[in-house]
Amino acid sequence: MDPDAPMLEIHEIPVTPFQQNCTLWVCTETNKACICDCGDAEPVLQLVRKLGVEVESIIATHGHLDHIGGTVDLQRELKVPFWFPSQDDFWRVGISKQAQMYGLPPMEVPEPDHDLVDGQIFRVGNQQLLVLHCPGHTPGHMVFYHQASEQLVAGDVLFAGSIGRTDFPKGSFPDLERSIKTKIYTLPGETLVHCGHGPTTTIGHEAMSNPFVRA
Repeated sequence: MDPDAPMLEIHEIPVTPFQQNCTLWVCTETNKACICDCGDAEPVLQLVRKLGVEVESIIATHGHLDHIGGTVDLQRELKVPFWFPSQDDFWRVGISKQAQMYGLPPMEVPEPDHDLVDGQIFRVGNQQLLVLHCPGHTPGHMVFYHQASEQLVAGDVLFAGSIGRTDFPKGSFPDLERSIKTKIYTLPGETLVHCGHGPTTTIGHEAMSNPFVRA
């Protein structure tokens, strides 16, 4: 990896009472950006303005409200396309029911412009991220791997010392375990993992020490 090459910067912005890590992806060569997993728009928009980047897309790993609750506000403000895994549509359209479960106000349903599928290439400026389908936490959950900078946006599949919950509707521990072992632990060990909650970690560290799923 050439340290002087234009790269993908990934900024984490903890949002919502769930302290969910929204991420802002920035191509340093073009100043183009993508917002991933926006549970609350305003803190993210503040960082966008501070950095002076041009957001060209919105994307989500899955359909839980802390990952998509701010998407409608982003769509109104930025008028850019929203990419979402259609297998999680039942979570997306039921976002107000999700909010009610946690005693939160009703939320508007974000409408996707594009579907996400396993193996596709997602572009941010001149940077390319590989989309990997990793079901288990939810049936449609996707993660995003940027090989050039050895970074993974993992959503709620893998955490530092933990894994995503599988007790939600259509969750599955066998599916999650398979996703981690066959899609995530096969990536290079030095890959930096941006988790949906909590601190970053690396593939190698989790493969060796994660108490729930080891390589």
